[in-house]
Amino acid sequence: MTLMRIPPLVLLACTAVIARAETFLRWNQAGYAPERPKVVLAMSEHDLAGQSWTVSSGDEIVLRGEIAASVAPAGPHTPLAFNHAIDLSALREPGRYELRVPGTAPAAIRIARDPYRELRELPLHHLRFVRSGSHEARLRAYSHPGDARAIVHVVDGDPADGKWKPATPARTVDVTGGWYDAGDQIKFTLNNSYTTYHLLLAYRLKPDVFGRSLSRSELPDILDEARHGLEFLMRVFPDENTFVIQVADATDHNQPARLPEHDALDGKRPALCALSRVHMASASAALALGARTFREIGRADDAARYEAQARAIFARAQKPDTIRSAFERDQVNDFYHDDSEDDQLALAAAELHALTGEADYLGFAKRHTPPPAPEVSWGDWNWVANAALASHHAPARQSLLDETGVYVKAAQSGGPWGIPGRYVWGSLHRWTGIANAAGWTALKLDIDDGRRAVLRDVLDYAFGRNNWGVSFLFTESLPNTLRHLYSPAYELLKAFPTGAFSEGPGNRSTHESLTQYFSIPADDPFRRFNTPVAVFYDNSTDFMCQEATITGQADAILLFTLALLLEEKS
Repeated sequence: MTLMRIPPLVLLACTAVIARAETFLRWNQAGYAPERPKVVLAMSEHDLAGQSWTVSSGDEIVLRGEIAASVAPAGPHTPLAFNHAIDLSALREPGRYELRVPGTAPAAIRIARDPYRELRELPLHHLRFVRSGSHEARLRAYSHPGDARAIVHVVDGDPADGKWKPATPARTVDVTGGWYDAGDQIKFTLNNSYTTYHLLLAYRLKPDVFGRSLSRSELPDILDEARHGLEFLMRVFPDENTFVIQVADATDHNQPARLPEHDALDGKRPALCALSRVHMASASAALALGARTFREIGRADDAARYEAQARAIFARAQKPDTIRSAFERDQVNDFYHDDSEDDQLALAAAELHALTGEADYLGFAKRHTPPPAPEVSWGDWNWVANAALASHHAPARQSLLDETGVYVKAAQSGGPWGIPGRYVWGSLHRWTGIANAAGWTALKLDIDDGRRAVLRDVLDYAFGRNNWGVSFLFTESLPNTLRHLYSPAYELLKAFPTGAFSEGPGNRSTHESLTQYFSIPADDPFRRFNTPVAVFYDNSTDFMCQEATITGQADAILLFTLALLLEEKS
């Protein structure tokens, strides 16, 4: 390719070539930082090799080249036979450009120093929408006041069976607050802890980029949202023998569409309680990081409360009458079963050490250093635990390197998009967590051997460099945004779900097993871009593809923050 200035008449001649088939351009429509790689994919049913492409700024061509050979055939990741990579990395001057390829509409390319500045905090809009027990919920009224007297349920028999029964004697606990996890109105302590922790982690990486527009407190929006999570976690351990792992149960799934503030189950919702080390450690980790963060910003009273509760929960988790984990046996809620405890325990101990400086916590964390995870998820916190320990413990650092190294290898075979993991239910949220693990490792350990590429590729995928050419972040500022989130609450309010981060494509086999629940037309335009393995629809009945989990929201914010820091370091 060459960088040049060519008169407009020549531009017309260059674009006069007729393509032999319809062509689809896929690129990051949010934009690119100046120094980073910029690769657009041209998908076609026929070979485009040898055709010319041009990039213009106003009326002048500034870059041109020839389409090279296809980089991938049709397969698990791509629906069309030819997929050509067009490298625009030579574009470095901030501004707006047009890429022209014969046979398709031009692509609007944006170069900016911080292309995600206006988008970075949008997921907080959705988190505020799915708040429970808050007078500051976005677009909605205060919901589930009855959670102040949630009915205590305890494990019925073997915890591995996932069965529950009302406690004897009957009693209630106050578990107001927190966030509803996805399209339902259930609150999971593990997911609330994960979300709170990752919000705090994103803030601590670069505090100065987070502003205040939603918050009614003096806190920036991200800390105001994290504080909402922290206050919920303060309630899940009301006494020495009670720990709440979940608020509401599978009965929630059998209710008609309703707003949370109109839920007929309010006041009847159970609080599933178990001394589960997985859940106790996750809450302790988030509270410890909250204590450290709020102490550093001068909120001593909040910091002291969070520290005391983090210590108390962690200490109780070490008693012999605790159990590894607990969950509710249900077709949907089975997904929230996490049997691995070392990752959360190690992270909690590492964060308590960072907060207090006490050596015993560090010793505990080292003894519970988790192995590399098979993939990042709301239940696999291995990378954050090993990241917290990396500067103190060589095995933790090595586990972090080993885990993220696997993601690099997976991305290299996940072409042409650089997909670093499997297609599952909630694929994009998993891949975003993977990208964060790789990006944090590249940033903090100063390693650039493919880990940055993992983050960049997932970022590009999220904003349009994917089969369907869509932004998976709901934002009306981008022309290719999604329109149809699975969310009864947004549907009832007829509100656009600003900031929701879609779960993205899913594996075809699981999707097809659920088709009786979806209403997807046979001529849906997204269908032609699905593959034998991957399926996605922008459809409000498709809860497999189009939910927005709270953990995914926090991971998206962390992704955008790490992207900025990596570019600043370039």
